[in-house]
Amino acid sequence: MLKRNNTILKTALLKNIASASVWLLFILTAVPVTILAFYNHPSVADDYCFAYMTRDYGFWQSQKFYYEGWSGRYISNMIFHATPLAFGIFWFVKVMPFIIFGFLYHAIFTLIGELLRPSKVHQFTLAAGFLALYIIFSASVVDTFFWYTSVFIFPSSLCYFIYFVVVILRYYQQPYQPIKAPIALLATTLVFFMVGSNEVMMLFIIAVLGMTWVYCLLVEKRFDFTLLGIMLIGLFCAYFLVIKAPGNQVRMGGSALSGDLVGAILKALISTGKQSIFWTLTLSPFLIAFSLYLQKHPIQYVSKIFDIQPFIFILGVLALVSLMFFTIHYGNTEGVPERVENIIFAFFALSAFFLLTLRKVHLPFDRLAQLNPSLVLALLLVTASLSVVIKGRNLKTMYNDLRLGIAQRYDLEMQERYTTIQKSTSDTLYLKPIQNIPKSLCFDEIKTEENHLWNKCYANYFNKKVILLKK
Repeated sequence: MLKRNNTILKTALLKNIASASVWLLFILTAVPVTILAFYNHPSVADDYCFAYMTRDYGFWQSQKFYYEGWSGRYISNMIFHATPLAFGIFWFVKVMPFIIFGFLYHAIFTLIGELLRPSKVHQFTLAAGFLALYIIFSASVVDTFFWYTSVFIFPSSLCYFIYFVVVILRYYQQPYQPIKAPIALLATTLVFFMVGSNEVMMLFIIAVLGMTWVYCLLVEKRFDFTLLGIMLIGLFCAYFLVIKAPGNQVRMGGSALSGDLVGAILKALISTGKQSIFWTLTLSPFLIAFSLYLQKHPIQYVSKIFDIQPFIFILGVLALVSLMFFTIHYGNTEGVPERVENIIFAFFALSAFFLLTLRKVHLPFDRLAQLNPSLVLALLLVTASLSVVIKGRNLKTMYNDLRLGIAQRYDLEMQERYTTIQKSTSDTLYLKPIQNIPKSLCFDEIKTEENHLWNKCYANYFNKKVILLKK
């Protein structure tokens, strides 16, 4: 009896320590994001362009200008020109990281609850763990939390996609027919938002819908009118609202790779292969820990999504990742921007963890189940710590910006710059370069060339004729 009680106490202690280690990892990532938010400032890259346009030409007229002259991203354009910076509100970019952090956490939390149906405690913990991994191992944090223009293109569209998965799963699980129409409408609205956010997510969500519809037709032997209808609406919006937009024609016309289909495909396949291997190795300790979690905690697999065979799922994921890389390679010759790599990594990571769940459903017996529970703790703590220390570039960058005082001095320099601009009565202004540029907050600066777009937007926003950096 005493031995049994000791075993129970030991198991409970190990579980508590394992959960605590996940929350520690989450805190290690959330704390620097929180502190850095107070030092954040609008970026010279695009932020001031959208702001002065809205202020001087109006909200709708500014969107029309961009839609006809640069981009068919109708949702992103709308959000860009709704920037509080247009009304002189600089502190909004300090609040923005908390907003997107909350949305990302809630989206992941909701998805985990819908798929795995764990206890609330485990749901909170798993969501915290995944978000921490995303922040630590994504390509950059400035694009995820601190650059207004990027935040409302890519991280927001990631939230749209996660919510879409949850909504569409609930549609098929809803037995009450009158409720299904509003749920389908919500799913369609989320697709509308994704299509209008950026080209990567536009092609991605249409491909997801198309592949799912074909799977239902060929494997499940059913013609799914709902998926077909949502896909056709997505295709209509993609072609007539984005691809045929005058601004999109202008933008694509400037790319040297546009039209080089074979070259873009080859680049996409190479990127998919290299990044898939790298991301799998990076996440492997946490994937092992999650496999152990699945062995120790029974999960209610109530959705038909678990019927898909793991092999088919792997092929689908690789095809979708290749498509996302193809989209960006086809559109430019400068490689994959970090903001795009972030969202591809997020999809890959979500898919990797879900693949383990599929494996558990189709292959219930696992040799991992024979391992001692103490090994769970060892794997979780040791491998997670090593992975964060060795591969957690974003964590190192954020803590260096704080520890070395770079972010604080950057904030002071920016405040000084604003004061200099406001006090100056001259139409031409020469500003000294910012000496402290935190990599986690800022990636660009105004230039020494008068005709550079950043300089023009900066000068227009501050009602100056010319603003330049001192040489």
